[in-house]
Parts: sequence; structure tokens; C-alpha cells
Amino acid sequence: MRTRPNAFSRKGVVSSSSIQSSIAGVKILESGGNIVDAAIATSATLCVTQNNLCGLGGDTFILLKMDGKHIVDLNGSGRTFNSMTIEHYLEKGISELPARGKDAVLTVPGIVRAWEDIHKKYGTIETKELLKYAYGYARDGFPVTQNYSESIGVSSKYLGGFENWKSIFTRNNSIPTPGTMFKQDDLADTFESLISDGFSSFYEGHLADRIVKGLNEQGVEISSDDLRKHESTFREPVSTYFNGFNVYETAPNSQAATAILWLNIIDSIGPNPTLKDILGSGHVAYSQRDRLITDPSRLPLPAAFTTKEFAREIYMDSPLFSTTEGGSGDRGDTTYFSITDTDGNSISVIQSNYIGFGSGIVPKGTGLVLQNRGSYFSLDPKHHNSLMPGKRTFHTLCAGMIEDETGYIASIGSMGGDIQPQLHIQLMLSLMNDKTDPQSVIDEPRWAFPYNIYEKPNSFVVESENLVEEIKRIFPDRKVNNLGFSSQLGHAQITARLSNGVVAGGSDPRGDGVSIPAT
Repeated sequence: MRTRPNAFSRKGVVSSSSIQSSIAGVKILESGGNIVDAAIATSATLCVTQNNLCGLGGDTFILLKMDGKHIVDLNGSGRTFNSMTIEHYLEKGISELPARGKDAVLTVPGIVRAWEDIHKKYGTIETKELLKYAYGYARDGFPVTQNYSESIGVSSKYLGGFENWKSIFTRNNSIPTPGTMFKQDDLADTFESLISDGFSSFYEGHLADRIVKGLNEQGVEISSDDLRKHESTFREPVSTYFNGFNVYETAPNSQAATAILWLNIIDSIGPNPTLKDILGSGHVAYSQRDRLITDPSRLPLPAAFTTKEFAREIYMDSPLFSTTEGGSGDRGDTTYFSITDTDGNSISVIQSNYIGFGSGIVPKGTGLVLQNRGSYFSLDPKHHNSLMPGKRTFHTLCAGMIEDETGYIASIGSMGGDIQPQLHIQLMLSLMNDKTDPQSVIDEPRWAFPYNIYEKPNSFVVESENLVEEIKRIFPDRKVNNLGFSSQLGHAQITARLSNGVVAGGSDPRGDGVSIPAT
């Protein structure tokens, strides 16, 4: 049952988790911009209105289909600073990486460089026009939502001791209440610098100098070279053919290859897989994720990982239903959006600061919070995701896309930390059964087995009593917790060009999502 109608358009649809961001993207489309222009405007606005989930200090991953050409995968994730070594932490007496603060392995923010790179290759509208909405919402304010207010309240328990963060988000020791206007003057100044000096100023201009100085003043060991040397990576997405669809996911260090392996295992089982088949094969796919996915420049993903043969082989050799210890899951906070137009161009974008508001470290005067994505690293030098200078960590962010031979294409994704491949599988399988109703797909009850790469699964979270009963029959020794309709099961968005050229969009009622059609 749909919680809201699909958004339909003969031009294009923007689906994001912020109404201001969706409006910004649609305005760019209606002014003659393409989906890349619209995506930059949407992404930048999210860095203002949902900077509890993402921001200028964070990362992004992007899948892009443009002008009938092959799908492009852009890795906009940052690397560790040159000073970040295991020895650096052990000498400080730190044996387990902290989640927040200056020692949370801050990494180079990748999102602004990604905007610059994708704009150079595909953009048609000036930066000033693309960033004016983000700038305006930072300078003039935007009305606080219930979710944003609650997020500040929760994060203030952990970040209230960081003065620069506190001065922005809990002024006068108060949490902004829903409906109040929230202004961020320092962040507006930063966007003004990007507008006047260009995206590159974030990495090698006056803005870069302010960021480095502001971090050094707080004891963060970053150099100008760490920012200046950062590059995005254009590459081929990982992909497979399943049930009449070509399926694409972001390549490592994104964990999304897990979903490709999972689909290949399901395919090897045969038609009409049961929930037992899907859950069992998912555990097998995750077991490979947990030991093989990290920065591919340090540990390349095996060439066979996305093949049908590898899927059949590991499925036959793996125990499916063992009960093991652990299972708390990644605590990441993320936001996803997608845009599709009637010409079959589509973009799938996910961006994040990692754990709510990131590290809590704000370079003075910039209004941006540095991500704490590097806290996912291991201090065990033998672990495949061990900390090293200049390394990208295993990344929970995933962006997906599916297409068939009729001209149908859909961009799919959701926040959710470690469970993102599980959400992709559920969304994709449902959408393949009914391509015309993305909202209904998003509204279906979900399940997940949450855990990170350092743990093993021992529980499920679900959204219906029917799922509790079904999963209990399959895994009688596991805990199954019915959360009801819950943000813990992700905030998904889908936009799709239907075979007749109409574009449909759905957005997740678990968050602040909204799909807006271009007119």
C-alpha cells in the first residue's frame, strides 16, 4: 500500500530526502540544465539542509547514465592524511579508533572534488547558478524538520564538547525546534568562496588554507598536500545480468559489489527464490564482503568476484545458517538521491559524513564538519582494512542502477550503513516485479541483519509481524526485533524512466523524502 502517490513527469523527476534539495534540482532541470547540473544543485543543498547526514566535509559515490553511453562510476571518497599510521595511534596509547574528535581518523573530504570533476565532463550551467540554492538556504535559513531537530538533540550528547560544532548547532545551549528557521552564516561564506573561486579552492586555494589552519589549530595533523593531492576516480561500475535486467553498482572501496555477488547467487539457485534462499545467499555474499572489499589500490577485488561461476562455487561451499556472535552494525548516517529524465539519462548519488554530523571537528569559520569515515579502519596491520596513509577505507556507501532493453532505467539507493546491499536487493527484486510503481516498492516492509565487517550476524530487525514469523522459521536461534516502520531500515529514493518515456519517482516516508516532477 502506497503512503503517497508516485511523482510522474514527461520531463524528469528529482527524489531526495529533503524538499528544498528536490526543489533545487527541479528548478535547474526546468531552467534547461541537465541531470548532472541538477544533481550538483541537489547535492549541495543537502549539504546545508541535511548536514547531519552529509556535508562539504564528507564523501560521495555516483553512478551516471548520459546520452545513451555506458554507465559511469565516480568514486568521490577521500583518503587518509599522510600522518595517519597505525604507529601514530599506538604511540598515543590508542588501541581502538574513536568515533569522534580529532583522533577519529579524519579523511580528505571528497564531495567537492567530485562536483568539480563531474561538472567539467558533463555540466552545462555555471557554478554560481548551481550553488545559489545551497548558499541561500545557508545564509537565509531553512525551516527545521522534526528529524533534523531530533538528530541535533541526539548528536549534542556526543558533540556538545566541541565548541565550534556547538556554536553552530546548539546556539545559546538550545536545540532548534521544528519549524524554526536555521541559519548557518559560516557555511554560507564557504559556499560564497566556492562560487567566486571555484570548486578547486576547496583543495588548493584560500578556502583550503582556512580548512588546514582550522584543523591544525585543533590538533588535527593535516597538511596542504593532503587536500591538494586528492583526486576522484572515474571507473567502470560492477555489474551483472539478472532476470532480464542489467544491474550496476558502485565499485570498491564501496561495499556495493556485495549486491552483485548476491544477485548472482540467487540466479544460481533458480527462478522464484524463497525468502530462505534470499537470506541464506545474502549471508554468503556478506561473508565475502567481510574479507575482500577495501581500497582496491591496496587489495584489488578478485576478478571473479562478480561472475556467475564464483557465485555458484562459494554458495556450494559455504554454511548458510550458522548463528554467530556480534551484530551491532555500522552507525553511519547518510543521504541518497536520484534524478532521471525522459531521455533516459539517470544519476544515482549517495553522500555522507558517516556517523551523525561526522567527527564534530569544524575548522573555525567554515561551518563544515569533517567526516569520521576513517574510524571504520582497523589498527590490526594484518586486517585487509587496516589503516595506512593515503588509503580509502571500506565504505558502506552504495549507489545502484538497473536497466533493460525496452528503454527502462531506474536509479536506486538508500541510507543504511552496512545494510545498504540488503536494502538494494529488496528494492531491486520488488521493482523488477513491478517497474511502474516505485513508491509502492519503497513502502514495503523491510528486513535486515545488521553487522559490520569486524563482527558476525546474530539478529534481524524487521518491520512487520509476518516477517518476524517467517524469519523465525528460517533462523530459529536468531533474535528478530520488529521495529515497525523505522528509519533504521533506511531512507530510500527511486527514479525511473518507464518504457513509454514517462518518468516516475518514489521517496521514503521513513525520512523527509520527497519526489518532485519537473513541469
